[in-house]
Amino acid sequence: MILRIFSSLILFSSGAFAALPPQFADCLSTEVSSASIYDVKEIAKVAKVNYCQNQMGLTNKFDTIDLLKTGNANIGISVAKTTYTREDLSDMSKSGTYVLYVDSNRIAKEYLTTLAGQGVQLVVMSATSGLSQADLLTLARVRPFVYNVNSAVIKEDVMALVQAGVTVVFRSNTSGLSREQIVEIAKVNPSLVTLSP
Repeated sequence: MILRIFSSLILFSSGAFAALPPQFADCLSTEVSSASIYDVKEIAKVAKVNYCQNQMGLTNKFDTIDLLKTGNANIGISVAKTTYTREDLSDMSKSGTYVLYVDSNRIAKEYLTTLAGQGVQLVVMSATSGLSQADLLTLARVRPFVYNVNSAVIKEDVMALVQAGVTVVFRSNTSGLSREQIVEIAKVNPSLVTLSP
């Protein structure tokens, strides 16, 4: 679990594309916090908290709903590293917005589309999501998402995602694309392409 506390206001983008959420980098980290869920809930009453559920057994649906209701918790949930059902994820979306890291195919694509329609912001991992290019374009039509490129990809496929409003984050040297190809993709819409070395 990663815990970051912010005393200043963090704004979410509500535009036609998916901005990188405040908890994006934190929830990709492997650092561990010793804060209990009780600590996090108390802090969230007065300050912004980035709370990443990226380990098994951190908390349950009801604690997560309580955190979402504070309005101060930027929550990121890993599909692969938690045991929430699609019903749990849907129930939580009724209490506030959160980021779902699609890092396994445990939740079927149809339910991901439903969750996106309910306001859940998706961060899709290219290496482990199990989604096809057609699936990704379908998701983008429902709600633009963040595509975390952490595996080899095809330039034309990524360009099509950017054209559909998807925010693309390239992890260093994992895409299999040349610098020129990444520049070509970025030229489609520079505000939607980020390189994280």
